[in-house]
Amino acid sequence: MEADVSSRLKQVLRYLPASVGIVTSYSLDGDEPVGLAMSAVMPMSLEPCSMAISINRSGSSYPSMISAGEFCLNLLDTDTYQFLEPFVGSRLREQRFGCDWQKHGKLWYIPNAPANIFCKIEKVVSYGTHDLVIGKVVELLTRPSSDLLCWADGSLGRFSRLQ
Repeated sequence: MEADVSSRLKQVLRYLPASVGIVTSYSLDGDEPVGLAMSAVMPMSLEPCSMAISINRSGSSYPSMISAGEFCLNLLDTDTYQFLEPFVGSRLREQRFGCDWQKHGKLWYIPNAPANIFCKIEKVVSYGTHDLVIGKVVELLTRPSSDLLCWADGSLGRFSRLQ
């Protein structure tokens, strides 16, 4: 029964468009950036301003992100699409943080992204294979964009208004 519900839920989740971003943090020794592509992000609260991300505990970036105690969510658009490819698999792992990235403290961010949301981890809630990581927003950089990337129906696309 559980397997049947899981496969049906996967199909239903294809109908839920989600923003696409790259979440960054840094290694346990603080010297190397780590990151992962993610669509499991959501605003948590405006008082206090906070964001939540869902991270698989078996992922290679997980230990570093949790121990660093902070992360940056870089939302993407068509102007920053090229940053995504090195993060969707391990094949291009060495090319993840190239010359177009900048640092804010120890966190790496994409300077021309529509939004860079810098968060301090406030709470971690474990459920199943993932942790819901809630971060208090401590800094925010934004740039207007009308071509935000999203993930829906198993494909990368962009948001467009009906009118």
